Amino acid sequence: MSRAASELQRVTHPLTPGPGILEVAGTLRSSLVDGPGHRFVLFLQGCNFDCIACHNPSTIGRCTGCGVCVEVCPHGALDVLNDAEITFDPAACDHCRACIAPCPIDADPAIRLATVAEIVAEIHEVAAFIGGVTVTGGEPTLQLDAVVALFESLAADPGTSRLSRLIDTNGTLDLAGWERLAPVMDGAMVDLKAGTDDLHRRITGQGITRVKESILSLHRMGRLAEIRLLVVPGVTDTASELDAWSGFVRQVDPAVPVRLMGFRHAGTRSTAHHWPEATGADVERVSQVLASRGLTGIAG
Repeated sequence: MSRAASELQRVTHPLTPGPGILEVAGTLRSSLVDGPGHRFVLFLQGCNFDCIACHNPSTIGRCTGCGVCVEVCPHGALDVLNDAEITFDPAACDHCRACIAPCPIDADPAIRLATVAEIVAEIHEVAAFIGGVTVTGGEPTLQLDAVVALFESLAADPGTSRLSRLIDTNGTLDLAGWERLAPVMDGAMVDLKAGTDDLHRRITGQGITRVKESILSLHRMGRLAEIRLLVVPGVTDTASELDAWSGFVRQVDPAVPVRLMGFRHAGTRSTAHHWPEATGADVERVSQVLASRGLTGIAG
């Protein structure tokens, strides 16, 4: 590896994603829960939502270089350069995650910058054993230029062109952005986290209008892979919320694929632990309610 490439992987701040650079929080070489079949999953750093129930809270913030994480790292894997740049040494890190707890913005400093070519090379290593690639986060569309470049490269490469390309998104990208992604992706899995704007704002910090607009636009483009609902007992599964949620989905298409996911405490912020976990019975009840409202594409 060249010196420049080595430095690129060490420096995690300042982070300036661009057409050929991705801000990577992590990867899974094979997953069965991030779209159909076995998939390579790329987690990107940074999100414009602040969800109470986020299952990847360390991917929300983008490092500001404050240095608080450096002080608590027990392995000396982190350092501060020029009073503003946090550097990460992967060789010293044992992934104990002690650096994340004190961060005031839920940012993971142990991330890396990677070129599109580097990510394509990683996918090549497992391409024979997977059926697709899912880019998630964080919110992957915040790195739109780089994601478009990645999907273009995967589509053009004979070794990866057969792999389906999906985005897992909160749906806040504008129409112009979806029009850029549509030709190079197979679909978007969109989280519709509530039925009403009031609850959506309370659990994400943002309104619901743009999310609904994205779902409608993606459906018109033939790029809506599925709509996802996180079932939080007593929160997202009330009669009024499910009425509003299913009413909108019916407007889109009663047969659109719907994925129900039961809320779990594991991996979430402690602020969400006052909510009960969803049981299989909770998810099944929601499935039955949505089916009674005319939705026919439900999975859970």
